[in-house]
Amino acid sequence: MANRLAVIGAGGIARFHFDAFADLNVEVRVISDLDPERAAPYVQRFRARYANDWRDALDEPGLDAAVILTPSACHYEMCRAALERGLHVVCEKTLTLSADESFSLAEAARGKGLCFYTSYMKRFFSAAEKARALAESLGHITSVYCRTYQPTLANVYSGPIPAFHRRDASGSSPMRRLAGGGVLIAGGSHVCDLLLHFVGKPVRVTGRLFERPGDSDVDFVAHAMMDLPADGVVHFEANWHPFDRIGPNRDGWDEGFEINGANGRIVFQTPMWNAPERRAPILRHYDTSTHAWTEYTFPIENPFHRAEAHFQKQIALGEQGPQDRYTGYRADCLLEAIAASARDNGMPLELAWRA
Repeated sequence: MANRLAVIGAGGIARFHFDAFADLNVEVRVISDLDPERAAPYVQRFRARYANDWRDALDEPGLDAAVILTPSACHYEMCRAALERGLHVVCEKTLTLSADESFSLAEAARGKGLCFYTSYMKRFFSAAEKARALAESLGHITSVYCRTYQPTLANVYSGPIPAFHRRDASGSSPMRRLAGGGVLIAGGSHVCDLLLHFVGKPVRVTGRLFERPGDSDVDFVAHAMMDLPADGVVHFEANWHPFDRIGPNRDGWDEGFEINGANGRIVFQTPMWNAPERRAPILRHYDTSTHAWTEYTFPIENPFHRAEAHFQKQIALGEQGPQDRYTGYRADCLLEAIAASARDNGMPLELAWRA
C-alpha cells in the first residue's frame, strides 16, 4: 500500500522532494503553501488537494505521514501538530531553532512509536556511505578538517549586504527570523551532520562568528574547533564567499572533509547542493598499511531521491530504521553550541548530549 502524504511547503527546495515522490510509490494527497501559485504546479502534477492552512492539510483523512518543507522557524509547531495526529514525519533541516525543541520532538515521536526523520540528504550519497565505512577503519582519529565554502552573488565581506540578510522594520533580518542565523545554520548544518555521521559526537567546542556590523544580524563566516572523545581535534569552517572559481569543479562550491587517523586518511567532497544531478562526490582513501591511494568513483545520483526512498520505505514498514529520531537534535545541538561559544568570546563549551 502506498504511503499517503501531506506536504507542507512548496518553496525552492520542494522540487527535489516532489521529483522523488513522482518516482516512488507514494500518494501526495494534499499540499499546503501560503502562495497558491507556487503550489499549483505540484497540485496539478499529483492531482492533490490544495490547502492554504497547513493545519487543514494535516487534518486530511487517511494520511500516513507529513513532509514538512517550510523554513526552520515553522518546523517545531508543524512537526508537533503532525505527531499529535499520529502521523510519521519527514522534516527538512534544520529541525528547529532550538536543540531543546528538537529533542522534545524526537522524544514525542519515540513515545508514539512514529518514524521521525530530519532530511540531511547528503549522508545518502553512496560516496558518503562508503566514507563512513572507511572512517571506521582509520583507527584513532587524530584530526578532521571540514568546511563549506559557498558562493554568493555579492562580496558579503565588504560589499552591499543582500536584502534577505539585512534588518528590516521588525528589527531583525528575514534570514534570522526564518532560519535562525547565517552561514553556520544554512550551510554548516550539513557539515555538522556529516561530522556526527562520520566520526561521532565532539565533547567540547570553541566557536567564532563573523558578522557585518550595522544593518545585518547574521553570520557570514563561522569557525569552530572541537575536541573528540579520544583527543582528536576537528577544524570547522563555514563561509559565504565571493570566489567564483574555487572548489574541485571550479564553480565556487568547496565543501568536504579530510579525516586523518592512525591507519590512513579520507578525503570526501560534495557537489553543489542544488545540482547533484550534474556532479558526483569525490572520495579518496589513503591506507597506511599498503601506502596506496584509492580513488572511488560513483554514479551521479540525487541524494534527495535516495533519502526520500529510504524514509518512505521505513514509513511503509512502520520502522524507524538505522537513522534514529535524534539526528536533527544532534545537529542542532552542535550548531547551538558553536553559536553560544562565539557569543561568549570563544570560550570553550562542554557538550552535554541528551541522545
